[in-house]
Amino acid sequence: MPELPEVETTVRDLRRLIIERVIADPGVSFADWPRIIATYSPEVLGQLIAGEKILALRRRAKYILIELSQHKHLVFHRKMTGNLFWREPGAIADRYTHLVIPFRDGSELRFTDLRKFGRVYLFLNEEELSQYLAKLGPEPLEDDFTEELFHQLIASRRGMLKPLLLNQGLLVGLGNIYVNEALFVSGLHPKRSAETLKPEERTLLYHAIRQVLTTAIENRGTTLSDYLDGEGQKGRNQELLFIHNREGKPCRNCGTLIIKIMVGQRGTYLCPNCQPKLSLAN
Repeated sequence: MPELPEVETTVRDLRRLIIERVIADPGVSFADWPRIIATYSPEVLGQLIAGEKILALRRRAKYILIELSQHKHLVFHRKMTGNLFWREPGAIADRYTHLVIPFRDGSELRFTDLRKFGRVYLFLNEEELSQYLAKLGPEPLEDDFTEELFHQLIASRRGMLKPLLLNQGLLVGLGNIYVNEALFVSGLHPKRSAETLKPEERTLLYHAIRQVLTTAIENRGTTLSDYLDGEGQKGRNQELLFIHNREGKPCRNCGTLIIKIMVGQRGTYLCPNCQPKLSLAN
């Protein structure tokens, strides 16, 4: 699933490519899987966005928010295998395209999704959008996400670290890849109980989360299978992963072989030496 770095990379690409473009009439020129559009039928969505200008793009959690004129917002959530591309006029078709939004200059915004889990929403005003996003936790790379705030969030929680950090109501943007990486960087076992963390361990985890996300953005995201950026190119961060998807390979820190276990029904990679089981009892 695309996580915060992949979504952020796509937003930065599309911000450069589609701002100021005007959506053509019809607003939707192709839609072969209507369930992808969560809020309206393809026909109604097309009517509501035709003639709208792209004013801004931003990210909230794993959502891509496209601000249109008249205070409307077109929102994409890529789920497991969704991608959002801009294509020049006459570009060849992309595999697994399920929604095409045309622009007046002939270029297109295409939403592709192999597994068809992705969703598209249209909110007609800021209030609708805010209500929908209200359930989400804080952004881990924002300036106001301080070490003190992280301590407060974690100190009051119970349960294993891995599922806790995947909870988008606690902290947004982290998925399986970057939780695995952050726990490795901080030296914490994924089954460690949050309530047993010492203050210095919470500090290590805070900085590890920010480090792995920042590095991934700098390297344009992690492509292990389906993720492509806003121009349809692969990311580079997969070449730098410490443990994720590296079962049976030597740890980059100590040489111990990486293992894979299941934690909360999620495939979880760890180094038995750098993330010792002894930490579970601390």
